[in-house]
Amino acid sequence: MTDTTTAAPAHSAPRPLLEQAGAAFGDVAGHPVARHFGDGAAEYRAVRASAGVAVRDDRARFRLWGKDPARMMHGLISNDLLKAEAGRGVYAAMLTAKGRMIADVRVFRRADGEVLVSIAREAREGTREHLKKMVPPMFARWADATDVVAELGVYGPGARALLARVLDAEIPALAEDAFVEPEYAGARLLVAATREAGGEEGFDVFVPADRAAALWTALRAADARPVGFGALETLRIEAGRPRYGLELTEETIPTEAYESSGLMERAISFHKGCYTGQEVIIRIAHRGHVNRHLRGLLLGDAPAPAVRAPLVNPETGKEVGWTTSAAFSPRLGQTVAMGYVRREMQPGAEVRVGAADGPAARVVGLPFEGAA
Repeated sequence: MTDTTTAAPAHSAPRPLLEQAGAAFGDVAGHPVARHFGDGAAEYRAVRASAGVAVRDDRARFRLWGKDPARMMHGLISNDLLKAEAGRGVYAAMLTAKGRMIADVRVFRRADGEVLVSIAREAREGTREHLKKMVPPMFARWADATDVVAELGVYGPGARALLARVLDAEIPALAEDAFVEPEYAGARLLVAATREAGGEEGFDVFVPADRAAALWTALRAADARPVGFGALETLRIEAGRPRYGLELTEETIPTEAYESSGLMERAISFHKGCYTGQEVIIRIAHRGHVNRHLRGLLLGDAPAPAVRAPLVNPETGKEVGWTTSAAFSPRLGQTVAMGYVRREMQPGAEVRVGAADGPAARVVGLPFEGAA
């Protein structure tokens, strides 16, 4: 069907406010994002100790509505959207018929019947093409809503209390992916719980784009520190959470990432009816294992490796995997990375990064089990 995207209202996004706050911009999937606000270490500490606020321009959003949007989306993802309780979203993989990743998605059935989908910006075009191909307009219409629905993240141990003050609404303790829909400035928001920012309590707030600047200003006035994408990436890596475009790609079968990172139950239902790519997932489940796993890597004081740096078994000299994301971890006091390694390289094994004589790295479980 035809994408019914509409243009964003002029000056709806808080870009000028980010600039006023001292943002230095980088690029994610061809779109500018705030990388930092002059002190990445302080931004990281804010999320660990109090509350930080981020504009999630690294993400994209889609809406579905019409006769049965939930059922249409249910047939495209690996989790059970139809059995989700009211106020409970789902995290899932969206797959090709061969079980390869198109996107990892957070999907929310709103009280008015619409479905809101949040994805990594890197997956935007692939998701658009998949919806165009797979969603019949008789049952649902859809639109790329990236420019009309903004996403602000509020993360840290003080996030819930801060949001409650700003929104003048009760924000209960929520399980990850659960959500509430309070009103703000005459608009209905969607506030969804997340643990991606280092495992701290956090919320992704979906707000009409023309209210985003006002909400950002109110959160800043309530002492939320602006946080850039760089600090968020460090926190994500510490939490052992895969990201589309790095850990999750078209090469990836989702169980390779989810089985060893504790996300299988959150991402995949083995009891729902048919969905695109299901046969591959079920076949692997019956086989009992995958040939490689997403693992953590501890590198001590070695520099952060580049994406897809080879991982080498020092005993055989053979490549046994590659790196994905890496950063210096303030919590662990050393460089850490995630990467795919062959299943025989169990936690506790040593690999070399880049070459047989490269820096040593210890393989650990995610989220960095026993590494503190």
